[in-house]
Amino acid sequence: MNLNDEVKALEELERAIASGNQETIAKVAVANILPLYHEHYELLTSTVDRLPSKLIERFPILRFGHRMTPVLARTSRPFKPLIDPDAARTMSADELDVFTLVQMISFRFSGDVSAALVYARRLEDRILDVRVESRERVDGPLWFYHYEIGSTLLAAGDSSRALLEFSTARQLGRLSRQRDAERLALCRAALAHALRGSLDEAESALAEAALHPPPTASHVAASRTTEASAAALIAVERMTDDVDERLAELDAYDSVQLTWPFALLARARLLLARQRPGEALEAIRLAKDAHPVQHGSVASDVIAATLIDALCALGDSATAWEIAGSSASVGNMTRFAIIRLALHDSRFDVAAAEIRRLAGDSTLSPNQRAKGILFWAWLEVAEGADLDASTATQIHRLAVTGSIRRLLATVPRQLVDRVRAHLSGEELAEFDAATNDLTHFAMKMRPILTPSELRVLSALPTQPTTAAIASAFHVSPNTIKSQLKALYRKLGCSTRHEAIKIATRHRLLVHDGEVDTIDRLAVGPQNKRLDVGVH
Repeated sequence: MNLNDEVKALEELERAIASGNQETIAKVAVANILPLYHEHYELLTSTVDRLPSKLIERFPILRFGHRMTPVLARTSRPFKPLIDPDAARTMSADELDVFTLVQMISFRFSGDVSAALVYARRLEDRILDVRVESRERVDGPLWFYHYEIGSTLLAAGDSSRALLEFSTARQLGRLSRQRDAERLALCRAALAHALRGSLDEAESALAEAALHPPPTASHVAASRTTEASAAALIAVERMTDDVDERLAELDAYDSVQLTWPFALLARARLLLARQRPGEALEAIRLAKDAHPVQHGSVASDVIAATLIDALCALGDSATAWEIAGSSASVGNMTRFAIIRLALHDSRFDVAAAEIRRLAGDSTLSPNQRAKGILFWAWLEVAEGADLDASTATQIHRLAVTGSIRRLLATVPRQLVDRVRAHLSGEELAEFDAATNDLTHFAMKMRPILTPSELRVLSALPTQPTTAAIASAFHVSPNTIKSQLKALYRKLGCSTRHEAIKIATRHRLLVHDGEVDTIDRLAVGPQNKRLDVGVH
């Protein structure tokens, strides 16, 4: 298999095309797939496009060079190539490397990131355990293997491991004849840094990538969309004056590029920071409907987290809690969205339990650690406690970096005022400059109810009598009367009709499923039940 000689690859493919034998064309294209892909992309794709489907089915590697593959993979025909074990035993080490690479990319195309990770690990194991001469050549494909493994890890949300792969790809790319190698690795590293909130590192990587030659045809879309997504995330987090220009450079919501979840994240975050949750919700749903999203991917984490944030901002807490409870595999972005939802709904024990759990996670990114500090401060203020002076100092130090302006735009005005109260002189001036032009919402203190009281309250509109409520919950009428007495006292009313009106105004009416979700989320680390909403 020819993995590095683009001149030989071109000559062999041109001879095969001249012969007119489609079987020969397919075999030659497979044998030279990587140099053709990197250096003669337009010839490769135009050749593969003309081959009959039945022939391509016999040579699944050719799907890698078919321009319809990414589109079909996310819509009607998932591309998930498998190989018979007997056939695998007849393949050379180079052929197995390339086929594993194509499997990893193909499953990623199809939205099955969990399976793509399996092939990424398999390719990693082959690199470590199986010595192959072609990988040890400076003009070999090893840089591309590490680049695609890193891209798969990034698609799975594992940005720290992805950065290690991109670093290796970049170092190998410096030695490669492939002129795109270093630029591709740099721009993907920039995106990983931007996702983590390491904005200075992301900016530096983008600036260095721009010093390299423009990408070739096979990589121009990947390079352009990656650099645009990284730049957009940086601009959104800093809320810069050119943020709208950066977002205008993003691909459409239905892009087939790996970067579509990051583009969605930038769009949704900006709209939510500008208090336009309805538009954010529309953007999220359009992107969600346009792609196959499976659990275990950064896409599923982005969609769940931004949906919860948008619904929370719209006042639809019930649906937001349903999404929180239905997410089979919850990523850290979703967990922080659940904390925000709990804070908005005055379910402070849920928020506190999640903040404590995440505080012990050593893999948190800089952005997530900043969120943890802000959310803990929000919790202190919401519970009526005095904001700790050291917490105010931490927030000041984060604010003056300019990297958390978006986060600061999403916290309540009361928290900003409490931080300012602890600052003076130069520190206060710096903090005011960091929060200048940001619009904050006013936190409303809602009645704090237990899960049992929430159930009884939500039954009032549908159950006509106390006896009916008791029957529905399989408890005694006296228990319901006691809960109603406590409920009316907390709501400041004395009748069922008044309670329903107050509950509607404060968005306290919930469904049974939502209460079950809150119950499940409010279980502490030792499986001890926490009384949700009780100080």
